Amino acid sequence: MPDAIPRARALFERQIDCLKRDDSVAQAELYADDLVYDFPFAVDRPRHIEGKQAFLAVMRPMWERMRGRAVNVVGYREEITETADPDFLAAEFTLVVAAPSGPVNVSFVQFFRTRGGKIAAVREYFSPVARSEALSE
Repeated sequence: MPDAIPRARALFERQIDCLKRDDSVAQAELYADDLVYDFPFAVDRPRHIEGKQAFLAVMRPMWERMRGRAVNVVGYREEITETADPDFLAAEFTLVVAAPSGPVNVSFVQFFRTRGGKIAAVREYFSPVARSEALSE
């Protein structure tokens, strides 16, 4: 019988599905109220954010800017490493983004933790240069 509470793999896949569909409303529902999100290499946002509302306050304008520039996810590749802990995984993934200049690969590594059926903590590594290229900045 499958676990009734979504664990790391299921929530990670839901998050990616939201990105592919550009559904930030559904994506926001995946996060725990006490979410901790770290972007150690970020230059365009805080590197450490505590709380779902604080995270959304930072990310919603970025999501809108991407939508306004007609930046869409058109492809996706992943390599997931699950651990003995069903609430933790490591994910390497690449979003292929249709940008005005053509397709751009934007690669990420996430250390992803869930609790009680919500995303509780993410440590995300990505290239700010690739992100800027995808947004034509």
